[in-house]
Amino acid sequence: MDEPANFALRPYAHEQWDAMFFVLGGVEMLLVDERAGMPRRTMRFIIEGDDRRGASNAGVVIPAGVAHALRVEGGTDAIMVYGTSTKFDPAFEGRIADGVERAPLPEEWQRYLAS
Repeated sequence: MDEPANFALRPYAHEQWDAMFFVLGGVEMLLVDERAGMPRRTMRFIIEGDDRRGASNAGVVIPAGVAHALRVEGGTDAIMVYGTSTKFDPAFEGRIADGVERAPLPEEWQRYLAS
């Protein structure tokens, strides 16, 4: 890099790893491997927070190039501890397909909820 201190020029989608641990509540997580040279694989699962002790408690480490989205599962707020391998700047979030977090529910769900 010509300007290593200028974080706006850094290729976060190719270098930043994320680590998440859920303290309270539960979340649905979606992971999609978008790394070059790797087969595109998708994982979708529920993670329970530490307040709900059980087999669904987990910390998650997400390598660079893996698109990820999460949303709260259930009617309780979720609290998570979130760390990154690079300097965190909220302006750099939403790099890989972040629209999935804002996407509406599937049509089938919308019909079911409307009935």
